[in-house]
Amino acid sequence: MEKLSSQKIRELWKQFWESNDHKFLSPASLIPDSKDKTVLFTTAWMQQLVPYLVWKPHDLWKRVYNIQKCVRTVDIDEVWDHSHLTCFEMMWNWSLWDYFKKESINWSFNFLTKYLNIPIEKLAVTVFEWDKDAPRDEFSAEMWKEVWMPEHKISYLDKKDNWWGPAWETWPCGPDTEIFYRVWSEELPPLESNNKTDDANWMEIWNNVFMEFYKDENRKFSQLSQQNVDTWMWFERICMVLQWVNTVYETDLFKGLLWILENYFNITYPWYGRMDSEFTDAERIFAKRMRIVCDHIRSGYFMISDWVIPSNEWRGYVLRRLIRRMYYNLLLIDDKNINIEVLIPDMINHIALVYGDYRKELNLHKDSTIKVIIDELSQFQRTITKWLKMLEEIMSKWEKIIQWKDIFVLYDTYGFPVELTREIATSEWIVIDEGWYKEYLEQAKEKSRQWTKDMFKRWVDWAMYLDWMPKTQFIGYDEISSSDINILKQIEVEWQKVIIFDKTPFYAESWGQTWDKWVLILEDWTELKIKDVQKYAWVFLHFVE
Repeated sequence: MEKLSSQKIRELWKQFWESNDHKFLSPASLIPDSKDKTVLFTTAWMQQLVPYLVWKPHDLWKRVYNIQKCVRTVDIDEVWDHSHLTCFEMMWNWSLWDYFKKESINWSFNFLTKYLNIPIEKLAVTVFEWDKDAPRDEFSAEMWKEVWMPEHKISYLDKKDNWWGPAWETWPCGPDTEIFYRVWSEELPPLESNNKTDDANWMEIWNNVFMEFYKDENRKFSQLSQQNVDTWMWFERICMVLQWVNTVYETDLFKGLLWILENYFNITYPWYGRMDSEFTDAERIFAKRMRIVCDHIRSGYFMISDWVIPSNEWRGYVLRRLIRRMYYNLLLIDDKNINIEVLIPDMINHIALVYGDYRKELNLHKDSTIKVIIDELSQFQRTITKWLKMLEEIMSKWEKIIQWKDIFVLYDTYGFPVELTREIATSEWIVIDEGWYKEYLEQAKEKSRQWTKDMFKRWVDWAMYLDWMPKTQFIGYDEISSSDINILKQIEVEWQKVIIFDKTPFYAESWGQTWDKWVLILEDWTELKIKDVQKYAWVFLHFVE
């Protein structure tokens, strides 16, 4: 099996599908279509193609392919093992009302074994077993046998493992067949070994979904007259396989970032060419920290280049959590020698170098990404010492469980993600009473929403305060801080202080979009917490504590 660079793998993917009459479909943004309220980020290309799976012909062609960037944070606690990432690329191809199981399985097998020269002995597959809604997928199993997949390498699994969808309550869905690769050994797997009996050494690399059923409002499944295929392969994982390394972090997609950390901190990454069983506990922890830094800064770059900015709400909260978690792990590597003005540009520039030819938006937003991350970390640096001290005091106060009020203060006052607080507390064998925390958080949000309504009911005549006030210039799409923002007016309304600026990076609540909540830092380093932003006659009202 020949070693292949990530660039070469991209080229082979393009050649293969175009030689089989597929058209290239431009990748989508990480921000889903505004009509899709089911997910924060693009987690699969399926989301964009859903309308074309039932009734709508695609403008481009009935056979399409691409490599799509995705974000999933559900596995964030596993980000540091050999294969999990928060942001990753998926190699996709689709049939929209065209070919089906036979062609799909044949092409998947041919690409792996003939284009990439992966030995068939190192592959195993799964197919759908059966349940009350759908029969056993004997056809897919027979297709695998036809391409010389041994029967003992074909496992039948239930809906939990080998079924996709539907994306919504009602929509197309169907069985899938997954392809696994035997990792961490140059030797061929034992004869009877497959992913069902030997989980630890089998890694999923490809999934073919066959949408042949439709689930209706009554939860009944019926056969579709028009059938579709949706297949995807994990790009970083196939790079790991074809570059003969033990983890995705040792591929050419991440290795340069590890080198930057090694050189910057004068340390050695302990993982190269070694198996998990060979590491000491200290080495494992050290490698975990370095990997989290590499994953999170790359994910942050991808998000910011698609117009996500850090905040305490919605997608911005996910981004803030990743950036701050990255910095916390940098502190765990070396808390004495972190100059973000040097390290962050080095890492971002390297990511742009790796992806620049394939992700044009990364080069376009490189400078703004550096600025957003440095600004976020500068704010974080000013409070992290105080926060860590408070957390230490809280943990010393409670023996085994931290109460909800204490955790909420860390989040609401200092903006520290509860997930990061939980991670640190867990490392000290302390549990967070999250049931109370979530209840209190929802109460606080409802109180804030009611306060906003009451304020605007009570003070309907804002015009008396805004006489001759110019329209506020919104700059939040391009920057989150500026030295060229001027205070035009300060208003005291009962117990509330309202500030009006000539320009602002803060969203105001409108059309269902929640306002931004942030800490405003003035030139004299005074910190004012923005608890609400409202808009009246195009003037942004910043309610501060």
